[in-house]
Formats: sequence, C-alpha cells, structure tokens
Amino acid sequence: MNKKKYPVVNIGTTSILTVFVILCMVTFAALSLLTASRNARYNDQVQERTDAYYHAVNQAYQEIAGIDRTLQEYWADGAWEQAEPEYAFIIPIDETSELSVRLTTHEPDAEDASLYTISEFAEISTKEWQGDQSMELLPMDLD
Repeated sequence: MNKKKYPVVNIGTTSILTVFVILCMVTFAALSLLTASRNARYNDQVQERTDAYYHAVNQAYQEIAGIDRTLQEYWADGAWEQAEPEYAFIIPIDETSELSVRLTTHEPDAEDASLYTISEFAEISTKEWQGDQSMELLPMDLD
C-alpha cells in the first residue's frame, strides 16, 4: 500500500525549458538578422554619399588646377592685372548638397610662393530647412 508519488511536473519542466530556450534563440537570431540588414543598407547609403563627395572634391581640384595654370601663365607673361581677384565655383554633390569653392588671388611674396589662397572649400546644403515640427514641452499659462 505504499504507493510512490511522482512529482507532477517532472518531465514537463525539461521540455518547457527546452522550448523556451529555443524560442529565445530564434528571437535573438531574427533580431540579429534585422539589425545586420539595416546596418548593411545604412553602410551602402554612407558609401554612396562618400563616393559622391569625393567625386565632387576631385572635380574641384581639377578646376583649381586649371585656374592655377591660368594664373601661372598670367604671372609668367607679366599680365597679372588680367587675373580676377577672386574665383568661385560650385560643384554639385547630390540633389541635396553641393561643394562651394572660392579662391582669392594674390601676388607671391618671399613667405608664400602661391598665387592664390583657398578661402572657401565647403559643403553646403541646397535643401531648404523646414523647422515646422514644434513641440510644446511645458504648458505656458500666463494668466
């Protein structure tokens, strides 16, 4: 009459724990996959943006080299007064930004043998900023 009593959850606990661990691993794998794909898309966008920027920079340096040759010719021919006091040009980077370059010419001296100074070499935005997303942080009752 001594019947052995078995625990009620003896076999089920191991199975439930195994299923829970597998679900956790599948969830973690899915989140890792989503994060990796999002990072890959972001990296592609950054790479395209960087390529476009450096392509514009290379074009700017080619333009500067042309201006430098022209200024060297003016200086060698003694026609420095024909040189413009300032050269400026803009090179588009993409649909929302462009590279603005400005050169200021000057006669060479003992300290500086160059014929120009790069006074601006900057990326500027062509897209107009719209600050229309205002938020009321604190209620302002001035009664």
